[in-house]
Amino acid sequence: MAETMAAGVSQFLARDDRPGETVLDRVYADYADSDPFMPYSGFIDHTVMGAEALVGLGLGEKVDNWRARSRPRPFAAPVAGIDIEKDWQTALGRRDAYGDWIAYFDRALGDRPFAAVLAIWVPRLAHDPGAFLFHGVIRTGHATRALEHADTPDRRRELARALALWAIGVRGAPPETPASGAGLETILDYAKRGAAAYVRSPNIVALHAVTGPMGYMLIGKYLDAAAHRIAAAGFARSHGRLHGDDVAAKGPAPVFERAQIDALARQRDVHAIKLTEAAFRAHETTGDPVFLRAAAEVL
Repeated sequence: MAETMAAGVSQFLARDDRPGETVLDRVYADYADSDPFMPYSGFIDHTVMGAEALVGLGLGEKVDNWRARSRPRPFAAPVAGIDIEKDWQTALGRRDAYGDWIAYFDRALGDRPFAAVLAIWVPRLAHDPGAFLFHGVIRTGHATRALEHADTPDRRRELARALALWAIGVRGAPPETPASGAGLETILDYAKRGAAAYVRSPNIVALHAVTGPMGYMLIGKYLDAAAHRIAAAGFARSHGRLHGDDVAAKGPAPVFERAQIDALARQRDVHAIKLTEAAFRAHETTGDPVFLRAAAEVL
């Protein structure tokens, strides 16, 4: 009889000593100079995020076979010659300054703890968590969790590229007036809104309305209440038009088999991997079955 989720989805989330952990250093080294944008479509390349999500699901030993479908694409990050330390607001939202941002974050992360860099820069970017359909904050979250498990040069370079990607996607400067009110619990509520919208009408925007807030939750512990308020205000703007029925109350919660989770490593579409991992984390934190319904839908 197949192993089921009777004890909860927590059994599928890897903790300390994650299987295949060291694969991430190989992935990050291989993709450090790869184009972050896919050819033709211009969408974000998800390989580095998908690899870390698989490790988070205890499937790290399957990452090498999974990523063989997606090869690095050599890329020279454009440089605009902007001094990020002195004139960072000018460089926000400028794809032609991607190389400037990478060079700056490589230096910053070489000089100080990654938590200190997050504490400075996330509040400067968090007013637009939806940049590149949330992929800046999502990639930053996965890179941060990887660093928690092993603080290595390759993982620091990945965080540098994640923050740089977020910076070139940000639309507009941070607000001069500090945000007020909400914090991390509100950001979880936005993830719930995204999950309900996805269950009602599965689509790529609703899917990222779950993985975006849950990406922020991976970095939340390194940030203060002021940063959470800025991010919550940003998610209020990005999630304002999302709506979902009370899908959580309709019928029993889904039950998952280990074979379903293992099969994610054979998925060509990385979105199923990322949403499943994020939904399981959200359910573990909130106990809300809407996240299980979203995972069941994507699976």
